[in-house]
Amino acid sequence: MTKRNGQFDSPFSSWVISCWFFLLPVIASFGQPLNTVFQRASWDSIPAQPTTFRWIAPTVLIPVGLALSPDYPNSNFDRFYIRSEIQDKIHFRTHADDFLQYGPVAAWVGLSLAGVKGRSQPLDRALIGVLAYGISTGVVLVLKHTTNELRPDGSNYLSFPSGHTTNAFTGASLLDREFSGVSPWIPIGGYAMATSTGILRMTNDKHWISDVLVGAGIGLLSTEVAYRVYPWLKRTLGRHKPAMN
Repeated sequence: MTKRNGQFDSPFSSWVISCWFFLLPVIASFGQPLNTVFQRASWDSIPAQPTTFRWIAPTVLIPVGLALSPDYPNSNFDRFYIRSEIQDKIHFRTHADDFLQYGPVAAWVGLSLAGVKGRSQPLDRALIGVLAYGISTGVVLVLKHTTNELRPDGSNYLSFPSGHTTNAFTGASLLDREFSGVSPWIPIGGYAMATSTGILRMTNDKHWISDVLVGAGIGLLSTEVAYRVYPWLKRTLGRHKPAMN
């Protein structure tokens, strides 16, 4: 492993990305036997209210991220102190996070295309994914352009929240929702990729820890909202379909 001007060479980054992208298909192959007895839930059996546990993570991550945003003098618990500790101890840059953010959703799409049975029907699954990413992208864009937060490296004023982290956790949550019944290693791999993305955004000095925590919370929350709203949208739009002659 070589290093040039504090930046890992491209073979290293390619190796990291390749390992992550190949991880979940391999795991899915081991989990596939479970799929023979896994029963896909029908939309009528999906509870209108997601389980309480699924709301805990985003409702913790977002307030903690916001709490770390202000500058508290002589504090070990603010974004400035954490950023200085990271940059003092970790001296590398990589573009792996630009690709790794799409790892969970790539696995979600790959497993769907491979015919692995998930929680919902393929069309419903695709529409939920579009809805989840639409919500998360909209929230991130509005916050970035209204808060005008300066990035740690001073490159622009689009720091808050982390879009990379939001994308990664939206995909990881979709993996969890759809394929956790196939193999528990699938959501574990998805969340590992998402967490790695957030960490790399900080080591690359592109985001404060507050940006990453809030971004993760937005991604998780967007997926939960999509799964709660979609059955209602489907029923509502179904009632207004034009009659066929």
